[in-house]
Amino acid sequence: MIRKTGILGGTFDPVHNGHLALAHAAGKLCELSEVMLLPAAVPPHKQGQNISDFSHRTEMLTIASREIPLLHVSSLEKMLPPPSYTIDTLQYLELHSIGEVEFYFIIGADAFLDIPSWYKYTEVLNHCHFIVFSRNGYKRKKLHRIFKQLNYSRRKGRWENTQSGKSIFTSDTSLPVISSSDIRKRISAGLPVKKLLPEGVDRYIKKNGLYQC
Repeated sequence: MIRKTGILGGTFDPVHNGHLALAHAAGKLCELSEVMLLPAAVPPHKQGQNISDFSHRTEMLTIASREIPLLHVSSLEKMLPPPSYTIDTLQYLELHSIGEVEFYFIIGADAFLDIPSWYKYTEVLNHCHFIVFSRNGYKRKKLHRIFKQLNYSRRKGRWENTQSGKSIFTSDTSLPVISSSDIRKRISAGLPVKKLLPEGVDRYIKKNGLYQC
């Protein structure tokens, strides 16, 4: 039996309720066996920026997912050479996974529209399916245009590339609009964030003095 593994990558600085809602929605949409939360060790698009230590970001993810069977945290990208390119991660997972596995990369509309700027993006597309979320049809026309440019055709409610055999699944599911950068700013300003992230993560941030001025 083929295992269907979702991949939700990101900086997760910090993880918040929007990330968790995205993982759940993807799991339901494509009947995923699991969703791997994959913090980037050295995000290529954030090199030179001030990012919390990998250990803090990983621990917050562990706290957030502890009681959610669908989710598990992977520190894989810490073991791979920097920067954290998606293609390197996918190739490693394919080589070292046990049994038959199909990977589903979970992503928002804005990030997918930027995919031509990714390192070896055509190889990334050939290695996994994508689940693309656009809030209430947000940027739907732009998405459809880039799907066609990338040689995907609409078929039975999804977009399919007949050469690679990979598909793009889309959803207009309404998800919480939360950003990690906004949470960091609110914490720095002494504003409450309790409703934006799991309670355990909130406690961890306070205990370790993260995102303070």
